[in-house]
Amino acid sequence: MARREIPKYLVSRGYISALISFIVIFSTIFMLQYDRYSVAVWFSVDDMLRFSMTTLFYVGAIVILIVSRYVMNTLQDRLEMTVTRYIWWLASESVAIALFYTVITVSLFPVEGVSTPVIALRALFCVATILAIPNGMISFYAAYRSKCEELEATQYQLQRIREENVRLTAINESDTRHMAAAAEITHRANERAPRMVNLKDNSGTVRLTINIDSLYYLESDDNYIKVHYKHNDKIASYMLRCRTKLVEQMLQGTGMVRCHRSYIVNIAKIGFVGEEHRMHYITLDDDSIKRIPVSKSYYESLMRELKSEI
Repeated sequence: MARREIPKYLVSRGYISALISFIVIFSTIFMLQYDRYSVAVWFSVDDMLRFSMTTLFYVGAIVILIVSRYVMNTLQDRLEMTVTRYIWWLASESVAIALFYTVITVSLFPVEGVSTPVIALRALFCVATILAIPNGMISFYAAYRSKCEELEATQYQLQRIREENVRLTAINESDTRHMAAAAEITHRANERAPRMVNLKDNSGTVRLTINIDSLYYLESDDNYIKVHYKHNDKIASYMLRCRTKLVEQMLQGTGMVRCHRSYIVNIAKIGFVGEEHRMHYITLDDDSIKRIPVSKSYYESLMRELKSEI
């Protein structure tokens, strides 16, 4: 458990932004209630000095969180973020913010009869409590999202295996009855067989085996790739820790085409290529999928690929 990698969503920029916004709102509400019970809380909007330092502390704390999470996001490719490392990382954030608060308190708002270590411990308790609740809620939601994706991907692959078994069973039965006809049946079946591709993560481990005909597009999300595919008549997604260049190599010769630095699309799924406000875009043949932008640098190569498919 301690060495298991944390849910992938926790290190994505979208979740980090949501987490910091949640912490700001939650901490404001928390401190409004907590200040009446603590002699070391100096937050105020009435006194100019206290208001200025309150603003400085909040901005400083947010900067600490942003820098910390940015470093975490940057290091995720080189350093596997296990549960233990993640917990220590969160603890370090709490200590840094608590020390920042302690320095301001001791320097500008000393409390008579309360020593610096006591103020630091109270600040650490308060900061850890404020950060623990949003971090816990976001972590549970990220774990839930990851498990849902893994379950859906597993169901998809089991369905593909069942279909392949049915196909092979039909071929074997035909082979038993008609040896001569079996060769032709096998040839046609192989032509109709789903084209499967293995998608691997940065370590080379196969994480998803998918039928190209089910694959719609891939979206780059920081150091992750979000794979969008159709399963049970709806678009599902799976987050894969992999560089875009690596995915491009895996998908060579499959009809997956780069149209933007953040998007790779299945050329067979393109329904329309349009232009709006001098910006090109494509729509895929599923109405639930948003428009996908096309960069100028990829537009010509995309159009060449489309013409060759016609």
